[in-house]
Amino acid sequence: MENSQNFERQLYQFRYLKEQREMLEGQLEIVNASLSNLRTTKSTLENLKAGVNTDDEILVPIGGLVNIRASIKDTEKVLLYINQDTVIEKNVAESIEFIDKLMSQHSEQIKFLTERIQLLDLNLQGMSQELQNRMDQRKS
Repeated sequence: MENSQNFERQLYQFRYLKEQREMLEGQLEIVNASLSNLRTTKSTLENLKAGVNTDDEILVPIGGLVNIRASIKDTEKVLLYINQDTVIEKNVAESIEFIDKLMSQHSEQIKFLTERIQLLDLNLQGMSQELQNRMDQRKS
């Protein structure tokens, strides 16, 4: 009886760790997507700094697959979202610096999440082998 309860406990723990791994994997995908967006933003800012002039025409995304044509009025300043409710005006160089810091934070998060997933994978692998051995013993 105690063996059965212990087996059930280990099986529950295995499922819990597997769910944790899946949650971390989802977080990793989100952070990777955000990092990709930051890279695109940085590239756009660098292009703006390098060679866009006032009154040049650009395409501005307004949602989904739709863009509108617009003219640039100021190539020196951009509006930067600090969080959902706060927008500040910064020059392009300061904005690139801010984006670099965010990219660095994202890279650290990716490293952390990857390490956690690897640890969970090792634990899951060991538990899986142990559970398999116990199931084989039960069959005998």
